[in-house]
Order: sequence, then structure tokens, then C-alpha cells
Amino acid sequence: MKRILGKSRKRIITTVMTAVLMAGVMACGGGKDSAAVSGTDSGAVQEEKNQSGENELEQVTIDIFMDSASENPVTAGIQEDPVAQYIKEQTGVTLNVVLFSNEKQQAMAASGDLYDVTRMGLQYITPLIQAGAIQSLDEYLAIAPNMAEAFPEMVNYSRGYLSNGENKMYAICARGKNNPSPLATSRYGNFIRWEWYKEAGSPTIGSIDDFLDLLKTIQTNHPQTESGKKTYGISRFNDWGLNHMLSDPVIWKYCAQYGLNDVCSFNIPDLKYIDLYDDNHMYWITADMYFKANQMGLLDPETYTQKNEDYGQKIREGQVFYSSMEWDFDAGNLDLNKAGGQDKYVDVLWDDIPDFPAWVSRASEFGMAPRTFVVSSKCDETKMKAIMRLFDFLFSEDGSRSIMIGPKGVTWDYDENGVAVFTDECRQKLKENPEYLLEQGAYRYIGLVGQDYDAFAASQANEGKYIDLRLNSDYIKESMTEADKDYCEFYGVEVPLEAATKRENQSTIYEGYINLMPAENPTDIQRSMTKISDYLQQAVPDMVFSATSEEYEEKFSQIQAELKNMGYDEVSAYFEDAWNHAISNYKELTGK
Repeated sequence: MKRILGKSRKRIITTVMTAVLMAGVMACGGGKDSAAVSGTDSGAVQEEKNQSGENELEQVTIDIFMDSASENPVTAGIQEDPVAQYIKEQTGVTLNVVLFSNEKQQAMAASGDLYDVTRMGLQYITPLIQAGAIQSLDEYLAIAPNMAEAFPEMVNYSRGYLSNGENKMYAICARGKNNPSPLATSRYGNFIRWEWYKEAGSPTIGSIDDFLDLLKTIQTNHPQTESGKKTYGISRFNDWGLNHMLSDPVIWKYCAQYGLNDVCSFNIPDLKYIDLYDDNHMYWITADMYFKANQMGLLDPETYTQKNEDYGQKIREGQVFYSSMEWDFDAGNLDLNKAGGQDKYVDVLWDDIPDFPAWVSRASEFGMAPRTFVVSSKCDETKMKAIMRLFDFLFSEDGSRSIMIGPKGVTWDYDENGVAVFTDECRQKLKENPEYLLEQGAYRYIGLVGQDYDAFAASQANEGKYIDLRLNSDYIKESMTEADKDYCEFYGVEVPLEAATKRENQSTIYEGYINLMPAENPTDIQRSMTKISDYLQQAVPDMVFSATSEEYEEKFSQIQAELKNMGYDEVSAYFEDAWNHAISNYKELTGK
């Protein structure tokens, strides 16, 4: 079976495509670049104070169902850290956090008994509207101009696609980013210790075989952990969904492909739909890579059976020395930095060639689907106003920045020119204690942040700079370790991120297209899809652990035949049609 990146087999679709209906979309005032410059206290909140004749906002405790960040975990209950206190000061809201779990989400979706603010999957929103369990936000949008006016495309999307056809705003999709910016944190890539890459001869990675050869050299040089455990070049886990289980994010990034769901994907540069009959679907690129890795003794035998927690433990113990997810090595890099900064886990770039049009930048015009929040219909007007003040804060630059790096006036503030900067005290504290920002509550509520982690500021004095000050070149240059400097010299750049952004072959993902795929599918399609996903979860690992290439090819052919028997043609035709509608609807919503 010959596989060439970027080229696909042609096939004939014999089933009738299913139409996807588009709901009407109502425009909302404001433009893309009208984001408010300052915190909410000088805007809608101050206006509310003036109208009420009060100097203080009404104090309200809000129960909020949200997930915890790995870098600075939040604990359940009333929040009292410096960022939580700043939120209370600016909005009058005390956060009472209930930690997210899929089980709780499913139970609440079934019962309709929600917390005040609940993170909720898109597939549950229509039934909750029909049950009267969630409340329309339209009446209160004037309280949240930093959200409603600065992110009109998100509001229009919510009204048009998450409203049960009512053309009302029921859902808030956080982590918005109106315009593309380079991914600067929580990235996908080829993360390996820099000194180990140099020790291996700093080879060019011009193919997947080159990548595997590099991992094998590193394994040969470092066959065991300090505790005597065997090391592996590649490992994964099975509890983050089929895309994470069957496709490696290093393939997503460097082959510029992303999953639409468990059974189809698309090519990021040209939006081409890719089905499971295509040899270059990311599942099959990954499976071929993992098969070869297993033959070379690089693949963790528990790759398909372990949970993310088990995988993470192996990362922390050094048993797995490569990851495609930058955050896996946050703790490792902190330890290396404390040890003098001579080494670091970095994205060792695959070659800058047409086969690798690396996914470098992202826009999320409608927000991120996994960060969608709804408000319980049980909330009275006092709570509704408080909730909208909270989201106004979260979507503002001041609010997003405070979520990312700590409270304004403590860790950062504006200079005389209106430029956001770290305070002198914060800079000194960071020299003494690298974890100072986390101690001030930074990143603890990243699951609520209105603007994306690496969004650019829109305020005039800060336009074109990251909201998170740690990501801007001036700060990075001041804080680069010796490993960072060596990395930059190797790639001929001033700061590490430029190694990716200066690539000739790079691409940008627009998350809005994915948001416009159906949140719910027809019963027959969903039934076939579930059957196919369950089958692949068993069949692909069995194929990867084949003893010979001949056995691998035979099992691949069996999978292709079984997909057809399971009705994959009809499933794929439905999603291809839905994808084509998403592309046209995106253009209507955004004018792009």
C-alpha cells in the first residue's frame, strides 16, 4: 500500500447526500476590532453602578461547572485566591466551582438540573432548550459589551446554530479569537529534549522514517530511566476520544490535518474532506508510523490500553521521552529551568518542505466548542446580571489577561502609554520564584477565559501583541534560558516561536468551520458511527501490532472491507455533505 502525503485515492460516492439546514442568523452590533480596552469596571459595570446609585456592586455567589487546568489546578468550592478576589472586586461575583466530569455533564443533560453556569456539550443544548432548562441571554447582552460587541460572530453563531431555531442566544462559546495568531502555548509538535536531539546528531526530519530513526537513536543513548525502566519513543492513551487514540498530534501539526469527528478529517490548507478510504487519513498515517515504531522497539505496548493518567506518569518518570503535546513537559521544563536552564523540551521541527505544511496559526471566530457554557433557567434577574458581568470581564482584555497571568495591579498593569506590562514587583518576584504567577492565581480559571490563550490584543496601545505578556518577544528575550538561546541560534531566529512562524510551508486552522458541523446526527448515522468507532478501537491496535508488513497490509484491507459492510459509505456521504455546507455557511457568517 503506497502512501504519499497530500495525495488521495479517488473514489465514487454512490449514496445520496443528506442536507444540513442552516438557521437564520441575526446580526449583533459592533465589529471585529471593537474590543473594549479596559476592564469591565470602567464599562458596563460602572454604568450599572451609576444607574443604581450605588458605589458597590451587588455581591452574588455563582455556582459554576468547569474543568480544572493542569498547570494550576482549581479545587472545588468557594474560590479565594488573588485572581478570584479580583474577579469579585470587578464583577461582584464569588466563584463557587464544581469540577467538570463527563458523567456529571451527561446526568445534568438528562435531568435538566443545571448549575448556575454549566459547561455543556453542543449535542445537549437543543434538548435543554426544548426542556426549558436554560435561559436566553439576549435581554442581558448590553451588560456584556466586551463579549457581545467584540465577538459578534460568536453571538451570531450561537443564535443561528445553538438556539433550537429560535434565533436567540442561549450558549456562550469561550476561548474566542477573531483573527489568526501563531500558536504560542499549549502547542502540538515534536517535543524532545534539546540536548538529546543534539546528542543524536541534530538530524533533519524530512520524513516519518527520519523521525523514527531519531527516536531510535535517542532510545539507544538512553535505554533506561534512572530507576531502571525501559524507555519508549512513542506512547498514547485511550480516554481522550478516538482521534487522540488513533492519530498522533504530531501528524495533525506537520501534515496539517484535523479530525471533524471520529470517522473523517480535513486537510487544513485547502479544506479538502478526507474519509477513511483515503490512505492519507491521519489514522492510517499514524498507524503506519506506529507499526514501524513497534517493529523498532519504540512503541509502548500499553499505548492503546492505558489512560491519560498512566501515560502522564510515564512522561513524568522519563519512561517516554517524546510527546506531541507541549504541556506534557511543563513540569519537566520547570525542573530543567531550576537546574540551570541548560536543557529543555522543545519542538524539534520537521523539515520545511511541501509535505509538511505545518499548522502554525489558529483563529476561533465562534469560540471553542469544548468551552461552551449555558445559564440555568432557575437563575433570577440578580444572578443573571451578575453572570453577564462575569462574562463581560472574562471576554475583556483586562479580564483575559488577569486569568492568564494574574490580577491587574498586582502582577501587571498599564504604563503611561497604555501598554500592558509586568509590574516591577512582579518581575522581581519572578526572579526569586518562577511559580509566583501561579501563586497569584494565574491560569487557575483558564477553563473560563473568554479570549484564547494566545490571542492578540485589540486595544490600540497593545494591538498585535499577545494578551498573555509571557508570549511577547520582549519578555521572552529577557527570560530565555541557555537552551532557548541555543535553539534560536540553531534555527537562525531571535525567539523560539519564530522557528515555526518563519516557515515557508505553514498553515492556519479556522476553528469556525468545525463549529458549523452538526452537533447532533440522524439516528441511523449515529448508530453506524458508533459501531464503526467501536470497531476501529479494536481493529487498528491489532493491525499496528502485526508481526510483519504482510500481516499489516492484510489487516488494513480487512478494515477497509469491513467499513463498507458497516455502512461507512452512507456515513461518510452525510459528513462530506455537512462539511460542504459548513464551508458555505462559514462564508455567510463571516464574510470571508
